[in-house]
Amino acid sequence: MKGSPEAVLAAIDEFGSTKNFLMNVGREKGAVVTDIIAKEKPKTLLEIGCYVGFSAILFGNEFRKAGGEKYRSLELNSTFAAVARELIALAGLDQTVEIIEGTCRESLRKLQRSGVGAFDMIFIDHAKALYLNELKSCEQLGFVQPGTTVIADDMIRPGNAAYSAYVRDSPEVKKQQFEKFDTITRDSDVSLGNPALIYETSLIDGREPSGNDVSEQSVIFDLQLATKRC
Repeated sequence: MKGSPEAVLAAIDEFGSTKNFLMNVGREKGAVVTDIIAKEKPKTLLEIGCYVGFSAILFGNEFRKAGGEKYRSLELNSTFAAVARELIALAGLDQTVEIIEGTCRESLRKLQRSGVGAFDMIFIDHAKALYLNELKSCEQLGFVQPGTTVIADDMIRPGNAAYSAYVRDSPEVKKQQFEKFDTITRDSDVSLGNPALIYETSLIDGREPSGNDVSEQSVIFDLQLATKRC
């Protein structure tokens, strides 16, 4: 198993199906992301929400094969972060994937202070209510630039209407909101984003972690892609 991402992923899958359910992205839906990685060949990738490292191993393996240089994954929970580090090291990806432990906001700020610039790809998969604020944080800190692909998971159910609306809003609408809240939120933990950014978006129906098809009426997982363009 050591040095084999596929073997480690298989072991995680087996544990999740026989021992205890795991909130992993799953192979079927994960394949959508790995296909994007193989096609776009990002050099840098930011994952917000590592959990136990399944997606970091799945995506990190394809990222490395595609010539990727640095994959950073943020995780708040210290136990999950420790498990993810062990599994990523076992898979032989610890030189490619870095786990950053702590709150998302502080981790993002640390990355900026250390000189990290725009990411080629960002994958968001954790607390749905925080998606929009953290996308705006990434915008404000310069992590989203022309060509950055942003992928958000679980956008149908439970979904996040505010996030979906934001990535589709025009710069004029965003600017109005920015100016409205700029003064009262400038010193708070609420991010305002960059109203000048324009996204091309698409919504992709997914599958359950088991690989079973999900009906239109009971869709649980999906991916929303938002690509920044000039």
